[in-house]
Amino acid sequence: MKQIIKAEIRENKLILLVFLTIASLGLFLFVFSFNKNIFLMFWAIGITFLGSFFAWRRFILIKKRQFPLSNLLRDEPEKIVWVYSILTQRMPFGFEVNQTGTMYFKLIDGDELTVSLPADQLKSVSRSLNTRLPHATFGYTKEREQWFMAHPAMLLKDEEP
Repeated sequence: MKQIIKAEIRENKLILLVFLTIASLGLFLFVFSFNKNIFLMFWAIGITFLGSFFAWRRFILIKKRQFPLSNLLRDEPEKIVWVYSILTQRMPFGFEVNQTGTMYFKLIDGDELTVSLPADQLKSVSRSLNTRLPHATFGYTKEREQWFMAHPAMLLKDEEP
């Protein structure tokens, strides 16, 4: 659970950085276009405002620790029906540069949540989720994808007492 929370914090900080960059570019464009082009100046004000607004909202989410996946795992784990991960290896010219993993959480209502994790943490997170989500199906197959597309509840395991 800690690894998932860390991954969600990392992703939210990256999104915050993107919004702050957009706000900064808007501010730079405003200063550059001041008294030169009124249309561009107002456009820059809008970009700065939107970037700042979304950065502030993301900052509040990080501060309050309101992350959708962590909240779902804590409060409503029964909504998760299928979990699988994909390992991506970057190998330019045949040399492995790095590996990243993406863990997919498919929900009973047909939605999907993802989280990026370091490749070496995928197995340990999956093992801990196996005990936390005994009703969910783990691992990817084409057949399971078809079941999920047809009716997500088909992926629920029968729990024995």
